[in-house]
Amino acid sequence: MHDERMMDACRSLAAGGPVQHVRSCTSRKALLSSMHFQLIQLLTGVSMSRLTSRRVSPSHDLYRVALRCVVSVAFIIAPSLTAQTSLPATSAPTTGAQPTIAPADWNGGWIGVVTTASVTPAGQTPINLPVHLVISGAPNTPTIEITAALAGAIAAPAREASLKDHTIGFLLSSSGRNARFDGKLSDDGSTVTGSFGFTDEEGKSIPPTLPWTMRRVDLVSSVASAKTYNMTLGAMGQKIAMTLALGEGPHGWCGAIDILAQGIRNFPLEVSKDGDTIVAVMQVAPPGSFRLKPSTQAGVLEGTYTQASFTEPVLLTEVAGGRLASARRPQDPVPPFPYTDREVMVTHMFGHKLSGTLSLPTNNTLARDGKFPAIVLVSGSGPQDRDESILGHRPFAVISDALARAGVAVLRYDDRGTGGSTGDFAACTTADFATDADMCTEWLKKQPEIDAARIGMLGHSEGAMIAPLVAQWQNVGDVPINPLAFVVLLAPPIEPCGSVLNRQTQLLYDASGTKREVSDPAVLAHGQVMRAVMDKASAQELRPLVEDLVRAQLAAAGQVAANDADLKTMFDGAMEQLTSKWMTFFIRFDPRSAIVANEVPMLAMFGSKDVQVEAASNQSLLVALTIPSKRPATVRVYEGLNHLFQPATTGLPNEYGSIETTFDPKALADLVAWVVVEAGRAPMPQIPEASRPTINFGGAPAAAPASGGGGLVPSSTPRPSPAEAAPLTVPGATS
Repeated sequence: MHDERMMDACRSLAAGGPVQHVRSCTSRKALLSSMHFQLIQLLTGVSMSRLTSRRVSPSHDLYRVALRCVVSVAFIIAPSLTAQTSLPATSAPTTGAQPTIAPADWNGGWIGVVTTASVTPAGQTPINLPVHLVISGAPNTPTIEITAALAGAIAAPAREASLKDHTIGFLLSSSGRNARFDGKLSDDGSTVTGSFGFTDEEGKSIPPTLPWTMRRVDLVSSVASAKTYNMTLGAMGQKIAMTLALGEGPHGWCGAIDILAQGIRNFPLEVSKDGDTIVAVMQVAPPGSFRLKPSTQAGVLEGTYTQASFTEPVLLTEVAGGRLASARRPQDPVPPFPYTDREVMVTHMFGHKLSGTLSLPTNNTLARDGKFPAIVLVSGSGPQDRDESILGHRPFAVISDALARAGVAVLRYDDRGTGGSTGDFAACTTADFATDADMCTEWLKKQPEIDAARIGMLGHSEGAMIAPLVAQWQNVGDVPINPLAFVVLLAPPIEPCGSVLNRQTQLLYDASGTKREVSDPAVLAHGQVMRAVMDKASAQELRPLVEDLVRAQLAAAGQVAANDADLKTMFDGAMEQLTSKWMTFFIRFDPRSAIVANEVPMLAMFGSKDVQVEAASNQSLLVALTIPSKRPATVRVYEGLNHLFQPATTGLPNEYGSIETTFDPKALADLVAWVVVEAGRAPMPQIPEASRPTINFGGAPAAAPASGGGGLVPSSTPRPSPAEAAPLTVPGATS
């Protein structure tokens, strides 16, 4: 039993890398060997998107085309998914004896490593997981931020943090599993020795555990003599701006780096000095290393940056009075909070559990008989955490804070198989994720602090397709019990989804400055692929169209494949993506039926610079579709805002990380004001089922050549019954 739990834990925590299924081990030797293999996957198989704080699986990214704009930029953090089987151990600083620190003084920086040496089979090289902690508020209200890039954690908040004089303990949650760290402080307060191990759903340890050690380091932000440098790195045809801070404190050399275009802010560097050479290492997969020396020019460091086989000369120029960006965005909520956050777990009727945060207001202005109106937040595509974290931004944390301050209870949750939630993310479609949102509202209705008749749902992007679908499910029949009371749609796709992706392709090319005569062949090829998937073409019929698309995209980018083997790899990857369960369902899905059937007040918001869900086409279609229902629908387009509702220049995804605003304040204020009004009203009377408008939507996507249709998945999908034992299936959703 322990064997299978350990394998499950390793597989789940390793989400984002290539993970093979491992059968239950029948001996301790087999267990240790299998655990070592799985930890290799955990420590080295992390995708680019997880290192930039957004947890996105390539086969489930609603906007995969958009990622092409940022993949090359992300080279610095993760140039490939190739396993790196050995990482350097954390080295001690070179500046002599450590000063004595008060034993109970935990606050500050710590850097260390989890090693697999104890479970590594003979003849194989142990691997190490670098772990960096920033501790504040100790001992009374400790906050621990964990950076373990190889495990997908960037300044991730620890759970269940405990600091008791000489001992430390905390949990790191990832992909539905928990890993526990426990350690003991040395007498001089300079080092920690302890253990790392997985825990099961009941919090019990899954043997074996691994050794974990830490040493105290200085935070470069606290070193008065530290210097800040700007540089630009040329990589894969792009120029990547970086800022480094380097200095020597009481505990040795230290440093951190900003790569704002990737959302990397104050990322810790392991720094040492050998003579006049400074070595600064980013512990990613594979590690990135700066080797720098003072130039003959004052205030300049020169040297090289190396990552795997890539090496590039660099020149760093000192910035007088410069500072790294704050690890927190300006709109990140800060205490004191006029509400209470409660960690909750929602059990789905299919068995998996959704971990979330319920924010309960202290503002009683909207309460009735002591019960608050509430709203569930549903994230966009890809495996998202409860804050919808992306490139250092936490949009759902910002929205939740604003609504809770206004008197609305808010439930936000980690996607299935993500963060603290269990389940298999990769096996799901949009409709499956809709059942998760549905279950969250049903759970809310049973909470004593919540008014079951005044629960709404807010969805962003793919989540904005889910909210109307759940509303439709909950309003079936003439006497539903406490169905959704209102919905908020942020950047909602309204067109058939194949059209959304095809239009997005054109917008991305346009926003990046590509001339139409260059991009048109790629856009046309993309539309033909969308049409083929809509028409349920076989893999044999789809393959040549996909190959044409890949060639057209390479030509539009001015690139050529190095050889036939490279081309085949691209073809195979594109086929795998396009025939995945999620992507096939999504391309065939038509959101319009749920919009027409909507019976509750609706707020829809778009950004005029959104290149992922175009405002003009989707806004006009939404307005037309809401007329038959005669229900209140407020539709707003915000000038200059992108897909994340940030003030943007081009709207391209490569701007997201460098924009400081998480969610435009005016748009946020409008959203909160609308919800407060609707949450304060009594639920609207239901439209009799016989009088509800229906429109038959058939045919291919509007942006693709018509082909007789028939492949669209109707969004009038029946709500699954709790008595069902198998996951939800939808006609047309087969892979």
